[in-house]
Amino acid sequence: MVTRREMIAATAGAAFAGGVWASAVASALGDAAGSAATNGIGPLLPTPAAALKRFLGLRYGAFIHWGPATVLGKEISWTREVETPSAEYDVLYKRFNPVEFDADVWVKMLKDSGFRYLTFVTKHHEGFAMWDTKTTNYNIMNSPFRRDVLKEISAACKKHDLALCLYYSIADFYQPDCIGASSANGMYLGPPGYSLPEGRNPNFDRYVEYMKTQLKELTQNYGPVLAWWFDGGWMSDWTYERGVDLLKYMRSLQADTLADQRVGGAYNGRVYMPTWFPTDRKYVGDFAVLEVDTPRFNRTIPWEYTTPANGRSYCWTPGPYGDPHTWIDNFIKSACGDGNYLLGLTPPASGRFDPALIDKLAESSVWVKRYGASVFETRGGPYMRTNVYGSTCKGNLIYLHVFDPKVTTLTLPPLPRKIVGCSMLNGGKATVAQDAKSVTVSVNPNDVASPSTIVVLKLEGSAEQIAPISEPSLTRAATVRSSNKDPSGDHMIADGDMQTFWKSDGHTKQPWIEFDLGTEKTVSRATLFEGEYEGELANIHRYQIEVKLGDEWKPVEGASACWPECQPGREWKRVADISTWGTDTGQEEDFNDWPISVFHPEIRFTPVRARKVRLKILKSVAPAVIHEFELYER
Repeated sequence: MVTRREMIAATAGAAFAGGVWASAVASALGDAAGSAATNGIGPLLPTPAAALKRFLGLRYGAFIHWGPATVLGKEISWTREVETPSAEYDVLYKRFNPVEFDADVWVKMLKDSGFRYLTFVTKHHEGFAMWDTKTTNYNIMNSPFRRDVLKEISAACKKHDLALCLYYSIADFYQPDCIGASSANGMYLGPPGYSLPEGRNPNFDRYVEYMKTQLKELTQNYGPVLAWWFDGGWMSDWTYERGVDLLKYMRSLQADTLADQRVGGAYNGRVYMPTWFPTDRKYVGDFAVLEVDTPRFNRTIPWEYTTPANGRSYCWTPGPYGDPHTWIDNFIKSACGDGNYLLGLTPPASGRFDPALIDKLAESSVWVKRYGASVFETRGGPYMRTNVYGSTCKGNLIYLHVFDPKVTTLTLPPLPRKIVGCSMLNGGKATVAQDAKSVTVSVNPNDVASPSTIVVLKLEGSAEQIAPISEPSLTRAATVRSSNKDPSGDHMIADGDMQTFWKSDGHTKQPWIEFDLGTEKTVSRATLFEGEYEGELANIHRYQIEVKLGDEWKPVEGASACWPECQPGREWKRVADISTWGTDTGQEEDFNDWPISVFHPEIRFTPVRARKVRLKILKSVAPAVIHEFELYER
């Protein structure tokens, strides 16, 4: 079965940059670092600060992809024509009769499970409308069910005080006016659902008007909508300018609504760096969204991370669900990175959530109810997330989350505020020692918890106003040399200055950069910031971290950054081979050839001890440009 995770090409636009992040918003959120951020489309569309603050404070959302595709138990949209002929797929709605659907039961269950908002898919790429729309007959009212499920969900959200966000796909396979929608990432997803009258040609402007009419219905009949999860803007006709126009239109319908960065033309042209907005290019939106891997810590750019509860698809498919500890771990680590976490949950065609899923949500809700204060309405930091720990803060409190259950004593970088209290949320015992060089926290081994041990540090003064504190990068003090003939710029890859960069001179097909750490150090995490500035187009598709053992360079286990080749058991069809710089095969580049930064903002690997570490660029579609490469002990 082709799943959404496997077809993430379509959704990995999550990895693209985009967003409007006005300094006023940064100020409203108490983030001094955000004051230097740019507003990508000028003062006409400042981000609604109060709405963004509320959205980020909610932290934990449920993502529901539900519709006729559940009849087959296959992924929504991405199996059209690929697994199910489009003529069969497009009439699945005639078999969709979810007689056990009860919006009040749904929303109450979500609320009891600890979720603070619901993002509901109103129309996916397949084009089927899950509301009573006057724009098309391809909607829920023409199914055997004949009930406006979105109306019932909206009412239940108001009743149970669950914030409502809506997903809407800009791409539409069904509509013939949505030119180019059915060709995505080297796949053909079928013809339109119907033909235009003879003599009438497809017209993308007409499709945009159709789309705006639908969005007006959704806003006026089902709102207020806290945030829009736009998706599917890969058509060449969907440009940045159209994205700006659409967001202006959405603001005219509801002044304080938010939109993700996919509202703009994020899919067009080359791939942007994941999540982080470019500083000198056009972009539009209020927050960034990412799938596949957890984003890096970022307080400047609002973001949301999403994964499906079953680990394989966002639409309902038969099979087991994942581990609730994993969901909570993702939730905690997202909050510690200053982002939201959106968990994909979908019932089968019956309309009633699987009992197994309900049981697992009840299990995870125990943690949310006991320890939710450590994540809800907090900011990430001031300690930036590592492999071992992360932190959130609110007022004068720091919630230190220790992920590694083997760690009972943790030495942290120093704090610029005096610690006046130390406690544990689980009632256990913890002690803290502070001096000018470090903060050391110790917990009783009997009080270690999973997925994180939470220590509360009370400060003399605001914790939120402390600038983010990072672990020291081991490459910062390293001696650097590279494959370049001219070594004068080698140090710029590790000088800590985001305004400088190292660039391969093109003489070596697989360039490398070697770091001499001075003495043997343990390394387990790496972050590569690509481009001449953060957010520039990404070119590096594969790289390998190696360590020198004796006279030989050995690859580090788990530190080969490539996707999907590094994923066990995955086989992918090659559409293009652009392994040499500047080569153009005349074929469309497919998902296999997307930049690694799209999938792995950080590389976490088996700890290894070495003095000399080498970064080797295995594949890049242009000479590699890196403005910083950082290695960390944890």
